[in-house]
Amino acid sequence: MHSTQGISRRRLMQNTAAMSALFAAWRVSPAFAETVKLNILNSNTLWAEALTGGIAKAYTGSEITGESNPYEAHYEKLLIELSQGSATFDLVTLDDLWIVQAMLNNWAAPLDDIRAAKPSLPELQLGNLSPLSLTYQEFENKRYGLPVAMTTPIFAYRKDLLEAKGIAVPTNWNEYRAAAEALHTDKVAGNVLLMGGQDAHMSGDWGSRLMGMTKIEPSNDGVLDENRNIVFNSEGQGARAIERLREVLPFTPKGSEGFDYPEGSSVMQQGGAAMIITWSDVLVGIEDGPNKGKFGYTVAPSEKFQQQMVGGWSIIINAASAHKEEAYNFLAWMTEGRGYELMRERGESSLVLQRDIDNPDVIAKAPTLQAFQDFSKRGTSSISIPPYREVNAVEIQRAIYEEVLAGVNGRKEPKEAMATAEDRVRKIIEG
Repeated sequence: MHSTQGISRRRLMQNTAAMSALFAAWRVSPAFAETVKLNILNSNTLWAEALTGGIAKAYTGSEITGESNPYEAHYEKLLIELSQGSATFDLVTLDDLWIVQAMLNNWAAPLDDIRAAKPSLPELQLGNLSPLSLTYQEFENKRYGLPVAMTTPIFAYRKDLLEAKGIAVPTNWNEYRAAAEALHTDKVAGNVLLMGGQDAHMSGDWGSRLMGMTKIEPSNDGVLDENRNIVFNSEGQGARAIERLREVLPFTPKGSEGFDYPEGSSVMQQGGAAMIITWSDVLVGIEDGPNKGKFGYTVAPSEKFQQQMVGGWSIIINAASAHKEEAYNFLAWMTEGRGYELMRERGESSLVLQRDIDNPDVIAKAPTLQAFQDFSKRGTSSISIPPYREVNAVEIQRAIYEEVLAGVNGRKEPKEAMATAEDRVRKIIEG
């Protein structure tokens, strides 16, 4: 009996070990493991809808969920979540203006480090994406994310109204001012300014005038140089850009003092204005109104130099996420291309997949892409969005916006507005 009990005990232990091994294998088996849920802190654009819609359905590696917020609310939300080390969201989408803040504060996980820790993870197929879209996610020789949208200030105009007046598409600001006056009527404004929006007026209105006034290197933004020197009025160009806005202010729609991106897009869509210069992603849906097919799109007019800001949105992995490998796998899958195609199929026109940008059939369906095609025709070079290098970029943008607005609406003279803006920005930088 003693021998039998010993054998039984050994067999029992062997069986128990075998069952434990089997259970462990079951726990890690792809067929039985619980699907990881990746939660995205998201914007409320078309590409953002695709991330948690068609892309979530197409991607089988994890379950994709998300929370969408309007622009300003989205920024406030990501600041709270990331600065507190919250792991609620595994992935975060953010305007390229904000991304340095996330990278410098170690809120974003370096993709290189994730793959170095597990070399079996797939390589990112970055060659499928537009080189212009890949600038902002790199910091101190490491990649922290991927682009999800690429934008540039574009000149949208009513082809039929210009043709009716015999006006050629303006290529410089003198021609633009003359066209705005010629096209202006009681029913249709000559052009639109977006004076009610911080980003819309500072970068879209003023920035689009500023970007062609002095020579700017592609990695610089025309507001601060690589050494953090204030350069936006170094040759009087900041004040001159305000003067350019004042020239066309009389030919804007009533109420434009309060216009932000939605109002600008809407007034163009409904036929209330003939021309607008703003970021390409703002004009999504403009062709859905009563004037479908009547719009033309190209690069913004210039002053001296053919230069265009190129910005957009990016997606990063939250450094506090418990699912960094799964999030990396999702981003790697995105770079294969299908995810970006689903954004385009959802209606997004601020595309980053190079084969889409080069496809004439895609351009026909997303005509705002014509602006990127016209880079080569005009000899246009790309520059960065201001002031993207700064952690407190939004605060700097706010200071400049308030002074530009004061100069445009006449509360200050342009030179005074720029001098005050320089003082305010200097104080912000010096802390």
